[in-house]
Amino acid sequence: MVETNIYTSIGLVGYLLVVAVIGYWGSKKVSSESDFFLGGDQLPGFALGLSERCSGMSGWLLIGVPGLAYAAGLSAVWVLVGATGGAIFQWIIYSRPFMEGRKETGAVTPIGLVAEKLPYDSPVIRLLPAIITFIFYMGYVGSQFLAGGKILESIFGVDAMTGLFIIAFLIIAYSLAGGFLAVVWTDALQAMLMLVTLVALPLVLLAQVMTDPSLSLMGSLEAAGGGRASWLGGKTGAAAMLLLGTNLSWFFADLGGYPHLVVRMMAVSEEDARRTSIIVAAVWGVLTSIGAVLIGLLARTIHGSPEVIAADREMVLPFMVLEHTPGLLGGILLAGALAAMMSTADSQLVVASSAAAQDVYNKVVTKGKDYSEQTRLRISRVGTLLVGFVGVAFATTATDLVYTLVSYSATGLFSSFGPVMTLLFFWGDNLSKEGLIAAFLAGPITTVLWVSMGMTDIVTVRLVAPPVGFAAAIIASLIWSRPSGTPTGASPSATPGSDD
Repeated sequence: MVETNIYTSIGLVGYLLVVAVIGYWGSKKVSSESDFFLGGDQLPGFALGLSERCSGMSGWLLIGVPGLAYAAGLSAVWVLVGATGGAIFQWIIYSRPFMEGRKETGAVTPIGLVAEKLPYDSPVIRLLPAIITFIFYMGYVGSQFLAGGKILESIFGVDAMTGLFIIAFLIIAYSLAGGFLAVVWTDALQAMLMLVTLVALPLVLLAQVMTDPSLSLMGSLEAAGGGRASWLGGKTGAAAMLLLGTNLSWFFADLGGYPHLVVRMMAVSEEDARRTSIIVAAVWGVLTSIGAVLIGLLARTIHGSPEVIAADREMVLPFMVLEHTPGLLGGILLAGALAAMMSTADSQLVVASSAAAQDVYNKVVTKGKDYSEQTRLRISRVGTLLVGFVGVAFATTATDLVYTLVSYSATGLFSSFGPVMTLLFFWGDNLSKEGLIAAFLAGPITTVLWVSMGMTDIVTVRLVAPPVGFAAAIIASLIWSRPSGTPTGASPSATPGSDD
């Protein structure tokens, strides 16, 4: 456990109170289902850009990457080249089709966007993606709740289970009250906090190292050995190429592969806002990525191998913050770790609840029954509450299951959603219902089998499952082609391979 003081506690608790206030404010702005799940065109481009990047990078950027850089050295940078490069690519190439597709179809969820763009009226188009979304996101949400409990335990000595309930309650409460609006604005706040933590702090520490003749960043990495001073981890030939491929493979995730990121691009209101989102997301992504790596490298340079980091490398950031910032500021910056975790949990909670309430209950179970707007909003909030309870249940009773799902979840999601979103918008009118089914079966199944057999230790599943998902979708669509001349969302008659 890292040592804190009363000022640190005040800073962190103050931040959590601000988040609660934003949730309450957001509840006053929500009057429809579209507001709850998509923001109702009330969100500016800069907020959506910050929210998308904060949700996409999450606690991994603040907790995972500094620890990775501390352990691996310079080669850690390639993970962020893949992840951040893919994110910028997605904003530039995918955001306009997602924005225009939402306006064209009136969809309020990523699954709804797919269902409305395909010329079928088949329940499987909504049910199968919803099942994949729910299963994998519940593992993710549960893991974020667990991470929140771990952070509170590490910083304040609070029992981990108590910390879990505190964080889960807060996330569920403001998501339930303000929906997507509250989530995006809290994400924007969290993104700014992460910017201070990952840019201002490493710049100050880097200046300290550069002005102190006894300290050398490269010298400390060379002294640590293990290829830490090498951009390729000391590897050459095929081993170096495998390292690059493994780390750069995070690029695949940003080909429309994460519904909680897709929905932010759907929510963009106009082209000017989209351009603003691209600039903000790109600048924030590059700056924070560099800062996260620097924090890890500087920890080794300035402190060597302190006991708290040697015991758990994920304590690099909390350790550096508390060592190098005043108490109150340290508490605010430490809130960045919770902020990052919460930004992912709330985003995935709203997307999972939208799949349950909108795509399954409203569109499949009740077959699009014409409810009043207030009833639809009530259903949406009930769905969010129930999904939140499921996430808590996963986190408290099935810890092993949560970590198992998380090991599959990222690749399971983007090996199915990625091919479908990419082919739907960039392969003409060729993606068929059977192609969608093939991607949502082949991608996740390949992911689970590859990881279960231990093959990902040889070749990462991120280089295997996405291409399988793409191939399955293309081959199935060529065998069972989409019916021609059928309006979007209509039910075709006698389609080859149809189960209707």
